[in-house]
Amino acid sequence: RPPGQPCCTSGAMSMSLVRIAPRLTGVFATTMAVVVVTTIATKLEPPTNQLSFREGAGSHGASVCQSELDCGLNGDCTDGACVCDAAWTGRTCTELNLVPLAPEAVGSGAYRHDSRTSWGANVLYSEEDGQYHMFVAEMMGNCTLTSWIPNSQITHAVAERPEGPFTYKEKLFDTFHHNPRLTRDPQTGDYLLFMIGGDMEGTAPTCENLPDSVGETYDTRILVSTAKSLLGPWSEPAGPLLEQGAVSAWDYVVTNPSPIILENGTTYLYYRGTPKYWTDDDGGAGEGPYGDVGKGAPMDLPESVGLAIAPHYTGPYTKAFSQPILSVMNEDPFAWKDDRGFHLLTHGRDDWWNTHYSYSADGLYWSSGADVACDPNITTTDGSVAKFTNRERPQIFFNETTGKPAILFNGVCPGAKYTYAYTMAQFINQN
Repeated sequence: RPPGQPCCTSGAMSMSLVRIAPRLTGVFATTMAVVVVTTIATKLEPPTNQLSFREGAGSHGASVCQSELDCGLNGDCTDGACVCDAAWTGRTCTELNLVPLAPEAVGSGAYRHDSRTSWGANVLYSEEDGQYHMFVAEMMGNCTLTSWIPNSQITHAVAERPEGPFTYKEKLFDTFHHNPRLTRDPQTGDYLLFMIGGDMEGTAPTCENLPDSVGETYDTRILVSTAKSLLGPWSEPAGPLLEQGAVSAWDYVVTNPSPIILENGTTYLYYRGTPKYWTDDDGGAGEGPYGDVGKGAPMDLPESVGLAIAPHYTGPYTKAFSQPILSVMNEDPFAWKDDRGFHLLTHGRDDWWNTHYSYSADGLYWSSGADVACDPNITTTDGSVAKFTNRERPQIFFNETTGKPAILFNGVCPGAKYTYAYTMAQFINQN
């Protein structure tokens, strides 16, 4: 779909939720016994073809599907046609079935803190105080996304409803910390906040980026903090959890973590990998395959999704493959597991305005990542379309009763690419 045309909409729906609580029940529903981590010491077979069963849907004569795999693991295959779960739509159940938003909700967003830029969010419910708790990346002062390193911090906000509006509560982790991903340990119930960054507390918000050779050392540090309560206290972020790749590797930078923790503790950590693209300060020794962006290399470099596996969320992690798990370039993974299988929402890179969807029966071998789950625009209840330059950092809030996707959170740019942004929430169909 070209930008400007909305996708993934449904008829207006009354969404007075009888508490869609945020526990990720579907993520931890069953124990995955397909992979024993010790077997990863020697890399698994490369995912050269990923899942090729639906690369040309409809090739089975008049049928679209032969199994639920042909329906994106989001529906049943009935008489050769996909019957989608409520949260999904489209011929092969790979488009999010998003509910139109009221125009005022588009304007206010889920979190819009004065004139500060925020970029995607995770939300869970706390029975301790009866509130919904958001953990979101927010830029210091009036800095925009163009200077996210070193100006991003992790903010804690609260609301009475899962869609917000959320109000600022506290600065949880100072600069530089970014891309929070909230989940729970299925064995202890502890809250886990994965992120990237490192301690740069006190950095003046100059709204200028650090040099690549300095800033990217923080971008490639995946950390985790723990707490017994969403109200805190939170531990000091520990890490890095995952080693970066070789200088010549596709994942020299490892960032944007998204874990799935199985009931036995085994952790699948999906991450974004990027080649080295700057020149070291010593004049170029160890220069990556794309040279220095200051010397004419492209700004939009290959970004792809990888997988590392550990017996526990604290590690040690071993990369499952020597190459990306998706054949189509994507980044910003959000991973979850339900009774049908494994799922990924990602931000497209060849078409950077779209959100993409991938699926897997085992969490290892995936569909290509080409399916478009949503474009950047939002259909409103009055029939108009609110257009955004960017709609990224997809994160999902899950329905407690069904474990199915209930609200999509994103960071959105209403103006120029990667300038001012705020955090948006849009309901996903439940009926």
